[in-house]
Amino acid sequence: MIPIRIKRYILDIFILQEAHGHATISGIAKSLKVTASAASKMAGKLKEDGYIYFQPYGTITLTKQGSEMGKKLFQDHQVLMEFYQIIGVEDKLIRQKVREVEMHLGSEVIFKIKGFLEEHKKNA
Repeated sequence: MIPIRIKRYILDIFILQEAHGHATISGIAKSLKVTASAASKMAGKLKEDGYIYFQPYGTITLTKQGSEMGKKLFQDHQVLMEFYQIIGVEDKLIRQKVREVEMHLGSEVIFKIKGFLEEHKKNA
C-alpha cells in the first residue's frame, strides 16, 4: 500500500504539471504547505521510487507510473469535489474538505460515490 503522503505529493505534482507542464519544488511546497527542504527530500524519494523525473534545482515531471497514479488520484479528487457540491458543502470549503478525506477513502468508496453521482445526474 502506498503511503498517504506519497499519494498527496503525486496528486499535487499531477495538478501542477497539468497546469504548467511541470512542477517545481517551490510550487509543491506552496501547494502542500511544507518547507522547500521537505518537498525536495520527498522529491528525492519519489524519484528513487520511479514516480518522477527530477534534477535538483530543476523542474519535476511525472514518469509513466507517476502519471497513471496521478491521473487516478485526480479523477477521484474530481468525484469528491462534485459530491461535496451536490450535498451542499459551502463552495469555499469544498477543496479543503476534500483534501482532508480523499487520501483516506478506498477505491470501493470512490466507486460507490461515483455511482451515486451518475444516478443523481439521471434523476436530476
